[in-house]
Amino acid sequence: MKPLERPETLAARVAKRLREELRQEYVVGGQLPSEPDLAKQFGVSRGTVRQALTILEREGVIFRRQGSGTFVHYISRVQTRAEHAYEFSDLLRIAGFEPDIQLISFDYLPLNEKWAAQLDTEAEDQALVIRKLFLANGQPAIYCLDSIPQNLIINPYEDDELCQPVFDFMKQHCRQSTVQNLAEIVPVIVDEELAELLAMEPGQPLLRIDEIGYNEDGKPVLFTRAYYKDRFIRFSILRKRI
Repeated sequence: MKPLERPETLAARVAKRLREELRQEYVVGGQLPSEPDLAKQFGVSRGTVRQALTILEREGVIFRRQGSGTFVHYISRVQTRAEHAYEFSDLLRIAGFEPDIQLISFDYLPLNEKWAAQLDTEAEDQALVIRKLFLANGQPAIYCLDSIPQNLIINPYEDDELCQPVFDFMKQHCRQSTVQNLAEIVPVIVDEELAELLAMEPGQPLLRIDEIGYNEDGKPVLFTRAYYKDRFIRFSILRKRI
């Protein structure tokens, strides 16, 4: 027999509502209203609010300071498998954020030896380098640099088309699609430039992922370097003992 499903408790529903509101209204370190105020806001008892907060505390969304109150530990973020190659806007949308793309700059630049080797081309060959910032509810979440070898761009484009996801741009203007990516995960420290772009303090830790995108023929056609803010996105990896 199929086991009976337990109905969602009132405290669980309040926790769900509060979790959704935290995505929209609170920032890290922000203090929540008092338990009586939350009880009035949701039309429930103070005991129900306390149970809801306990649920969120177990999840790590909030923390409590004795005598000070309840605070947001982090904004709800994406927890995704590192093996899955999502488009950045889709990744943020999955977490319930409203994504947006801000074009920082673009230019044709000569590839250095390392990047040229990654893209199986010659050093000093030109590549279109696009710098973009992906926003989550208006807050900077991901900063990325996409490098596309110039010889792959066969159709003309307008500048505003560079704001679209790079996978769409490559289909339309390079007639290329990436079918698999080889990624390298690199922990870095925030410098002055990244601090300004991502609204962080210099010296803080940051996750960087360098990816080479390969087409169906196994040819490298795209190099992406992306920086992820932990408060919005965290990756997991399934590891097997060998």
